[in-house]
Amino acid sequence: MINKGRLLKIFLEILRVKSPSKNEKEISELAGQKLKDLGLSINIDNCGAKFGSNSGNLIGFYRTKNPSGGKPIFLSAHLDTVSLNGDVIPVIKDGRIFNKNKECILGGDDKVAVAAIIEALTVIKENNLSTGDIYIVFTISEEIGLLGSKCLDMNLVKADYGFTLDGDGDIGAIIGRGPYQNSINADFRGKTAHAGVEPEKGINAIKASSIAVCSMKLGRIDRESTSNIGKIGGGTARNIVAGDAKLEMEARSLNLSKLEKITESMVNCLKKGASKTGAGLNYEVVREYDGFKVNKEEVPVIVAEHSIKKLGIKPKIVSSGGGSDVNIFNSKGKKSVNLSSGMEKIHTSDEFVKVEQLVKLANLIIEICKYPVR
Repeated sequence: MINKGRLLKIFLEILRVKSPSKNEKEISELAGQKLKDLGLSINIDNCGAKFGSNSGNLIGFYRTKNPSGGKPIFLSAHLDTVSLNGDVIPVIKDGRIFNKNKECILGGDDKVAVAAIIEALTVIKENNLSTGDIYIVFTISEEIGLLGSKCLDMNLVKADYGFTLDGDGDIGAIIGRGPYQNSINADFRGKTAHAGVEPEKGINAIKASSIAVCSMKLGRIDRESTSNIGKIGGGTARNIVAGDAKLEMEARSLNLSKLEKITESMVNCLKKGASKTGAGLNYEVVREYDGFKVNKEEVPVIVAEHSIKKLGIKPKIVSSGGGSDVNIFNSKGKKSVNLSSGMEKIHTSDEFVKVEQLVKLANLIIEICKYPVR
């Protein structure tokens, strides 16, 4: 029932609208108008004003005209992309959609889901398919810390179960478990001095941070856990003993006790660097989001498995080391899973989406909506 030509037209139109995090107004207005054209009521909240975005989360509501008797569900995608340094010129070649501008991302993450949801709703309305009520949640600023979903008032979404469409890879994966994440920000305070005349009077904060970094175990810790230093900076000039140094780090794990141990170890390394050099140290640990686990006996997994099988695809339940809005939805009491959505090599200039996977995604959404959730 999917109109492939119409779906591609919607997707290419959405891709051309640049929407890096905190600049989602144009894409929000476009998506909102398309939902209104389908008869959905929409609401744009004021979350963006709280963290500097020019838009808010977009919440749509489709009241079914042909009730299946099932409970309401929600479908979620995010409107923003990672930062981009040029125009998106989407082209289709050999069954793949990519950006002709090879210096820039495509933005399929997560506009592939936005387009597929709009097409699926169009088909549901055109064919008067039997469904429950459907809430649409298009979040903002997901790529910079899940800010939109963290701020979202989930009382606006009167559905207990949901499906986030934000996983990479071919259709068929059900991400039923996601990690906890801590951010660790450290500020070493040294003492400046002339590096050539009297270095003995200085305390090098960069040296302190280097000792800390070299003491840490980074990368893949075990099959459930990772840690990383993503940003480092400090000092003022090459001939001045560095008086400051900053580190931005993270730790993730599917296991909370492991996360706490890794975080503690990283903090101890920071203290070691300060102690060995005499530098001062300020640090903070921030829980960015909690992990989640949805068992195979629970409604979202049952619905997703059934719907994927209806497409002739063998479903697989997997874990992910990446965070997404689904982490936040589960922490707010909305039982939900993340689903693979057909996007590949996300966050890179080699990003692409297979046309066949885009069509499968739209069909999958229809099957999910048709399932009579009890």
